[in-house]
Amino acid sequence: MFRNSTTVVTLVVCLSLSAALGCGVQTPLAPAVRGDGAATAPDGTTLKVGAPTLVSPVNSSAVNTPRPTLTVSPASGKFANQTFQYEFEVQTDAGAVITRATVASTSFTVASDLAADGTFQWRARAVLNGAFGPYSGLGRFTTPKPAPGVSSSDNEWRLWFFGLITLRNAGPNVTIQGLQILEPDLTAAQVLIQRTSANTLRPRLYLPTGNPSNLYGRTVDLGDLDKPWQWIPRGSTTCEGAGCR
Repeated sequence: MFRNSTTVVTLVVCLSLSAALGCGVQTPLAPAVRGDGAATAPDGTTLKVGAPTLVSPVNSSAVNTPRPTLTVSPASGKFANQTFQYEFEVQTDAGAVITRATVASTSFTVASDLAADGTFQWRARAVLNGAFGPYSGLGRFTTPKPAPGVSSSDNEWRLWFFGLITLRNAGPNVTIQGLQILEPDLTAAQVLIQRTSANTLRPRLYLPTGNPSNLYGRTVDLGDLDKPWQWIPRGSTTCEGAGCR
């Protein structure tokens, strides 16, 4: 009888300590097994962890590449912190899944080009040993507009160029640094930038003509240094400096 009383007292003490301190038992990250034997939480998750927080891109921001890098802040385990993997999912704006990947990082770079001038949404969740936590909320972003081509009008080129200035944060005024920032995109669009004899960039562009013998038939001046960007078509000109061919 005395032993039974001792057992009861010990059990009561342990239960009391369990409520306050956990009684030395660490709760696992996996959800408790339900009555039907499935270790799945009511929301469908199989891992006791919070959702990661989206960092970028969010708020329908414009990305500067068709293969953007998606970043989240780390998720926290509800009862124990672990180093998680993260599953990233990219969708069309209508919700159709484009790609899904699990990586050992809080960042993921989309592996193939997304459609130009499109709107996309994405989300992420923590993964550990095959179990997964809840998804984050959805983030949205837009991909860059395609560069104009040989048959594009001056106005199409102008709209693209000023959009590029905004996208690349090239500044409100013409500067050599701003031209350097824009140069990779201009070169990719087959636009030539004039250079001085000292090989310094000048604020004059030569749009593609499709005619190798007339590379300078669509000349555009961008204004004076340290003045606001302009778009001044000059028609056909001659090229001066190290940038000429």
